Amino acid sequence: MNMNFFSIFDVIIGLLGAYLAFTGIKGYKNGEVDPMIITSEEITRCGDIKGLSAYIMPRTAIFGAFCVIFGIQGLLNDSQYVNFPKAVNIAFLIAFVVVWILFSMAIRKAKKDYIH
Repeated sequence: MNMNFFSIFDVIIGLLGAYLAFTGIKGYKNGEVDPMIITSEEITRCGDIKGLSAYIMPRTAIFGAFCVIFGIQGLLNDSQYVNFPKAVNIAFLIAFVVVWILFSMAIRKAKKDYIH
């Protein structure tokens, strides 16, 4: 496997995604919010941690899972193990940006609704 500069980013995105997916599932099950998603200072101002967790942590897990998929697709493509058509690469990139925007909007909404 040929590791080039972009492959390193693909691995980082995939690992970050795995962390977010794990943290999202764990946080949802335990009714907690990871300080990587919402800062510790903001969490202390939250009156309903369980509600915040129920809202944001499943979305975190979904975003993380998509990051893993995006990282794997990018790594396979950049290492030339699989040569995806240009349209597939563009579709993955657009989907990643859309999912990232939706996740960012969910974080803003969570802060607005749960943090006072």
